[in-house]
Amino acid sequence: MNYKPKLQKKAAVRLMGFIALTSFLGITHEVRAQELPEVTLVASVPNMAFSAIWAAEQLQFFEDEGVRVTVVSAGGGSPCVAAVVGRSADFCAVSSDGLILARLQGAPLIAVQAHNRSVTLSIAVNKEVVDRAGLTRESPLEDRLKLLTQLHTIGVTSPGSVSYQIFKFLIRKVGGDPDKLKFAFLGGAQLPSALINNVVQAFAQSPPSAEITEATGRGYVLIPLARGELPELTDYPFEVLVARSDVIQSKPAVTRAVCRAISRAGSLIRNDPQKAKAALRTHRLFNPGRLEEAVFELAFSMIEPAIPEWGNMTEEGWQKVIDFASVSGIIDGSAEGVSAREGVFWTNEFVGTGP
Repeated sequence: MNYKPKLQKKAAVRLMGFIALTSFLGITHEVRAQELPEVTLVASVPNMAFSAIWAAEQLQFFEDEGVRVTVVSAGGGSPCVAAVVGRSADFCAVSSDGLILARLQGAPLIAVQAHNRSVTLSIAVNKEVVDRAGLTRESPLEDRLKLLTQLHTIGVTSPGSVSYQIFKFLIRKVGGDPDKLKFAFLGGAQLPSALINNVVQAFAQSPPSAEITEATGRGYVLIPLARGELPELTDYPFEVLVARSDVIQSKPAVTRAVCRAISRAGSLIRNDPQKAKAALRTHRLFNPGRLEEAVFELAFSMIEPAIPEWGNMTEEGWQKVIDFASVSGIIDGSAEGVSAREGVFWTNEFVGTGP
């Protein structure tokens, strides 16, 4: 008896079944991909303080966690916060002191994740001034801080901004009088060129703005705060992810997904920096066409120590935020509603305490 036709028929049936199954699975996967919740995340400024967000975007960690995120830059903390308050965006990545100010003005916001564990500002100073003083960023911190008291004009973004308050804070630490200094309010985009062209002698911004001036030979990153030399500004949630309280309660799964994706990227930066750097170099903000290799490497080395193993926060860290904001005059620390307790300005409910 010839069994060959029967065997061929069975094989054909199985093949057709396999094709049908794989087609179904492919369609199901495509439908599921299309059904991922879509959210908008606004970063206040496009710098490397938000490296965990940019890396998560490039490595598709958001999609891995089950959410599709569109990341845009707002060009400042105020429009970033306003976008979330007005519901045109779901999340805003902004400074923690900016969140406190917004809350004190009645904004229904809360921090759900932290991108940094230190203040990430790099203080660039005119290279000739630094060389005449015989200093480098490895010199004793007090000597470097004292040089700030001798500067003529310091560039800052705006009155009351952290780029302004940080100089007042640091100068007071060494007994200087910040009221004797001249500040030029130029906006963030103008600060590097102002230093390069001798309009100002110093400014403070997160990488890579200060590091760009070093590449020109006109500036020098004298005090990279992200390295954690100042205890008051270390273990400090500097840039945080905020959202409306009602939104995160109505979308807990989406909030967890976004928090986990960013925290995973931060963990990658800490534990596999080469892979993280490769991802950042493919990002539109930091690719070789936008940022030369030496500047990128310097900027990354400045920011890396400030990235936490995970994005959870502590009461002790938030007390430092409140203390800095109070000493700097950003807020009245004794004002009603100012507290470092969880549930006031921040929560770990969605980010958890680790992977």
